[in-house]
Amino acid sequence: MRLVQFTTDDHPVLINPDYVVSVRKGMKDTAIVTVAQTYVVKEAVDLAVRLLGAEELARDITPSLAPPAPPKSIDL
Repeated sequence: MRLVQFTTDDHPVLINPDYVVSVRKGMKDTAIVTVAQTYVVKEAVDLAVRLLGAEELARDITPSLAPPAPPKSIDL
């Protein structure tokens, strides 16, 4: 079993890469979702996935289901 240490606001946390479901970028921090819970860590997304053992970084480019915003009208 391999554990990777990440830093959080409160204390360091050890995560087993075998149980990681996804890694998501937030506004300031990175969320690591495991089968048990979600951890918010200070490391960047690229660094977090490399530490967890990913050789390539897969990015989700699927468009969201929300309709696009209507164009803004400008009164002159």
